[in-house]
Amino acid sequence: MEIVSRLGYIALGVSDLVEAAEFYSRFVRLDLTEQIGNTAFMTGGVQHHWIRLEEGNGSGVKRIGYEVADEAALSEARDRLRQHGTGFHEGGDLKRDRVQRWVRFTDPGGFDIELYTGMFERGTAPDNNGVALEKFLHAAWGATNWERTTAFYQDVLGFRASDWIANRAGFFRSADRYHHSLVLLRSERPAFNHFCIQVGSLDDVMRARNNALRWGVELRDDLLRHAPSGSIGVYLKDKARGFAVEFCVGHPQLDNDTHRARILPATAETRDVWLAPLANPLEPGSVLSPSAHADERPGSETVPSQATETGRLVVGAP
Repeated sequence: MEIVSRLGYIALGVSDLVEAAEFYSRFVRLDLTEQIGNTAFMTGGVQHHWIRLEEGNGSGVKRIGYEVADEAALSEARDRLRQHGTGFHEGGDLKRDRVQRWVRFTDPGGFDIELYTGMFERGTAPDNNGVALEKFLHAAWGATNWERTTAFYQDVLGFRASDWIANRAGFFRSADRYHHSLVLLRSERPAFNHFCIQVGSLDDVMRARNNALRWGVELRDDLLRHAPSGSIGVYLKDKARGFAVEFCVGHPQLDNDTHRARILPATAETRDVWLAPLANPLEPGSVLSPSAHADERPGSETVPSQATETGRLVVGAP
């Protein structure tokens, strides 16, 4: 049974709610759904929130929320967590959380995770404000106990492996079948790396990029194309929170019946296929320097070779 439907939202602790909301509005192009006390909910779709900003709760990623299809999937998740020996707690407060039911736990790599069902929805998606946001696509973080953590997400939560980069990174898809909803990076400590929003076109990627640069936001990675998914993206730095925001296009959905997870090399061109060195198409010796053709210049004479009786070649034989 597939449990997780998609990446749902990320809860961020912020020291300045106004600054954080301004950053995620101006540069990530999210719309403010509502503010409840010291919490601001922002989205780029019909879902109530993709990002939950909480002032006064530390700084950085506090929790990563994945949506499950319904109560049956949430019940299955509880049973699997019990069987695995992973402790969890349950709740759900529509007034405070804007979701009906949730289960929260800490994964083997040290990250706090929420599985939820029944998030509020907006009547309409936000208007296109210059960058066409299509999907809150994936989250990536560094995990300790990497082998245990990757096994946990597959065996307990039902994620499917899409690709691997050596023994350093795993890409996992949920029920929505996009190449990855989750990326786990081998790390000595838990560290959030980035989240990704899929946009409508390469033009939208470039508009987001240039808008950020125009206002002095640094890029962590400029335009690149990843070998695992084939998507094209750019990464903005959220320096205040200590991670990056990716805008991407061309992220594919996979066929669960036919796709086979690959093990890709840990090379620069796996991260960005455009870094692959180009071979010289001209074979050595195809073009010679002019001095090599001196005997073919006009006016030069070539003395033919003649064969002797013994069959040896003698240059200039009479």
